[in-house]
Amino acid sequence: MRRTLAILASAAVAASTVALAAPAHAANTISGGGASFPQPFLAQCLADFNASQGDFDIQYTSTGSGTGKSNFTKGIFVYAQTDSKYTSGEPTFDWEYIPNIGGAVAFPINLKNAKTGRSLGSSIQLKQTTLAKLLSGNLTTWRAPEILKDNPRIAAAIPDVPVTVAYRSDASGTSNNTLQYLNAWAPSIWAKVQDDFGTAFPGGRPPANSVAGKGNPAVLSLVAGKEGTIGYVDYGDAKGYPSARIANALGEFVAPSPASASKNLGSQTNIATNGLVTLNYQTKVSGAYPVAIFSYMLARTDGKGPNGLGVRKFADYVLQKCGPSRAAGLGYVPVTGQVLTKAKALVLRIQ
Repeated sequence: MRRTLAILASAAVAASTVALAAPAHAANTISGGGASFPQPFLAQCLADFNASQGDFDIQYTSTGSGTGKSNFTKGIFVYAQTDSKYTSGEPTFDWEYIPNIGGAVAFPINLKNAKTGRSLGSSIQLKQTTLAKLLSGNLTTWRAPEILKDNPRIAAAIPDVPVTVAYRSDASGTSNNTLQYLNAWAPSIWAKVQDDFGTAFPGGRPPANSVAGKGNPAVLSLVAGKEGTIGYVDYGDAKGYPSARIANALGEFVAPSPASASKNLGSQTNIATNGLVTLNYQTKVSGAYPVAIFSYMLARTDGKGPNGLGVRKFADYVLQKCGPSRAAGLGYVPVTGQVLTKAKALVLRIQ
């Protein structure tokens, strides 16, 4: 009897030892990707989220919105991020758009003051149609009459250098949103709204004075590399680089910033049931920067994808914790107002 008890006791101790020595469960990896516009913001969010819990390991690859949408449809990405809607190739399973972060599209300019040699980019003012002509390649010198007319105070300082237009070579939500804005103000010049900027140029091909780069950082690098170049990138990537002041619907020339973009996005109210926000480019809010966009998480609602709980928890974290605490410092705009109310409801549907 004593021997039996001793054996049982030894077995119990051994089992206890094994239980104590067993490693903690591995976190479930959740792979996502897509838009480059919110990448700096999402990188911070997923780092914070992953550090706050051990059940899920969120990953994100910046591929551009086009590839993000395609990979979400194919199931390569468990979740995705896009700055533009599907025009084809939508998933056959149930899913939704969740507006989870906003920001400004900035127009960085590499231009030097003809008198002092100092940077002039942040002093350049552009009306809507002037910007449309400039990006189309129709204006080939920075001393074009339209540009000088928009800038009477600094006209003498604007150098006579050629214009170069830098644009995205990949399928891009940043391109799509820039084209939405251009089409709203100058449809006779910019008739197409799509992710591919190269074939949206008047005539269906890039002008001779243009260069292309893959991703927003590459576009900014092209701008910085040659005087006279203008491009379009998210403010999060352009922050600190001299960028143009763009006229809003009130005729105010406004510089891009989280605060000025927030005045625009916070006033938007046209929200579809699937989460898409139709932006009003004619909004008349004093101090509002006119070229602002929402970026969207793509998430399943059918309960048949992997790690639906992890996606929902991360989506909620981005919307309600990371956005309010991190967005402005990284150059972005947290979701607020009616869009936030809708986004919260959409997060609850993720399965």
